[in-house]
Amino acid sequence: MLESYGVDRRSVKHALWCVCLVSGCVAPTSATAAAWGVGSSLALSSVWSDVHGSGSSTILAIPSNSLTYQPGFRVAFADESHAHEVTLDSGVMVIDEAGSTLSLVVAQVSYQHVFAAAHATAPMANVGLGFYREGGAAQASTSTSFGAGIGVRHRIHDGHGDVRAELRADYLRDDETFSRPALTSVGLRLGFDLWL
Repeated sequence: MLESYGVDRRSVKHALWCVCLVSGCVAPTSATAAAWGVGSSLALSSVWSDVHGSGSSTILAIPSNSLTYQPGFRVAFADESHAHEVTLDSGVMVIDEAGSTLSLVVAQVSYQHVFAAAHATAPMANVGLGFYREGGAAQASTSTSFGAGIGVRHRIHDGHGDVRAELRADYLRDDETFSRPALTSVGLRLGFDLWL
């Protein structure tokens, strides 16, 4: 079924391996309880290519989405204090019309560290590795991406969630199949998380 939407099993398998690897590296070593949550992001960013003289594009996405090269849905796993979080940010768009298919899939696995997590408002930093998959009826291609951000997180009353603001930079490698140059994105990402 995944192949019919331009998503191959190898890309999904690589993403799952990345999630498992990062989760194992930052999993709590003590017997403290872990938490998980879901969230969403919106972004205001500037995107440009490495082609000289090509200019840039300004993007406002509410929520962020695969069409803008940014993930919009987040699943997070954290230790009890939420000082260490592993996040999977993702987005999917599939258009299937009269036998023609377009699919865009973006995913990024990140490690986020919240400094002074005991405080309601605290600085944070994260770093992530991901992929962007473009597919059509005849061909598909995957490019890797990586990025980092710094910002602030404010914990909502009783620890049921948080809101976050982050200055972020991401780099998406070029795609020879679709002749897309490498892209750099710098901007502001705002979001919220509901902790379950």
